[in-house]
Amino acid sequence: MSAVVVARHRPADNPFASHRLEGLAYRCSELDLEGLIRRLEDLGGRAAIVGREGSGKTTLLEELAFTLPSDAVMVRIPGSSRRPWRRAREQLPKPVTSRHAVLIDSSEQLGPIGWRRLMTATRRAGLLVATLHRPRLLPTLIECRTDLGLLRELVAELAPADAPLLEPRLDELFERHRGNIRLCLRELYDVYAGRALTSS
Repeated sequence: MSAVVVARHRPADNPFASHRLEGLAYRCSELDLEGLIRRLEDLGGRAAIVGREGSGKTTLLEELAFTLPSDAVMVRIPGSSRRPWRRAREQLPKPVTSRHAVLIDSSEQLGPIGWRRLMTATRRAGLLVATLHRPRLLPTLIECRTDLGLLRELVAELAPADAPLLEPRLDELFERHRGNIRLCLRELYDVYAGRALTSS
């Protein structure tokens, strides 16, 4: 077993700290944001951003919110919520009107009954975009995918000086986390916090 060890960083200086990750833009080779909005309109204003965990769905949803011409309302449903529908309803404007664009993150937490209630509550919304793990319930606006090249690109952007040192282990890291970029970067945060990245 070998290990990669880098200099210990304070949390605020860690290149993989959450505030650094939040500053990353979504990478998409298919469509730019304007193209996504046109596609959303072609789909009748109701569609889903589809992808596995850690594939960039939330990042894209947040960027979309800043681009939409109508009043955008971000509804976040935490995975730990015991009553996800109630949490979602509390975040919706009252009433939801045609001037609102409702963007729902982690909508798979709702379950069938909660989803039906959400569809009823947002039926007058001008636009509706939800993130989902699999294509269902809504037409697919875009499917987010990850690959090893994306992980390498992000690591080079966040930690350019150490990227060559980390690069030989990125393929194993990507494979172990099954393409979940978020988990890969979280583990790299631990590396910079003073824990070694190990590989067999």
